[in-house]
Amino acid sequence: MSVEPGDVSAAEQVRDLAARLAEYPVDALVHNAGVLPPERTASADGHELSLATHVLGPIALTELLLPQLAQSADARVVFMSSGGMYTAELPVDDVDYRRGEYRGARAYARSKRVQTALVPFLADRWGPAGVMVAGMHPGWVDTPGVDDALPRFARFAGPLLRSPVQGADTAVWLLAIDPVPPTGGFWHDRRQRPEHYLDGTRFDETARRRVAEQMRTMVEEEYLR
Repeated sequence: MSVEPGDVSAAEQVRDLAARLAEYPVDALVHNAGVLPPERTASADGHELSLATHVLGPIALTELLLPQLAQSADARVVFMSSGGMYTAELPVDDVDYRRGEYRGARAYARSKRVQTALVPFLADRWGPAGVMVAGMHPGWVDTPGVDDALPRFARFAGPLLRSPVQGADTAVWLLAIDPVPPTGGFWHDRRQRPEHYLDGTRFDETARRRVAEQMRTMVEEEYLR
């Protein structure tokens, strides 16, 4: 076992990490890096940190590792989202959270909403390389990140929080289950779930395409150049 560190929010580090991983076969990726900054924080490339960490970096890393994934007999990519994304609208006109009062929990939910909205798009994009793509949410998990970013929630919900092993269950299952799950889905507790629960946060395919195009441009011009 070896560890290759890298900050997925930073384009240069994503490229460097992909270069270091070029010598290894890659069968699966789980994008589980997460941040919840208390105030608006810019990534090394000037993007809101949640968006860079949860969306831009993971997509770019997958793109850079696509040749290795394409060589795998059963390549799978899982995006670890959050049930909190159901509460956020898709920020079509302000994806980088440059307007309005900044709240860390809201930024987190917005970026996870973007991530989830892109899963079907990415499934179509990476499908020709034989890659299954899934989004999922782990439930509320008792982690140091929750304690640090949402201390009141952690105290209130403590008895209901899951262990990290329980939170990882569906991600591991999506990587291991045979036959391979359908690509482009969103999952929770090993069951496929809808993208929407609340009428006020629904988005249509036009909005999905607009956000996907913005993300494609950012990734190609800044991370893959």
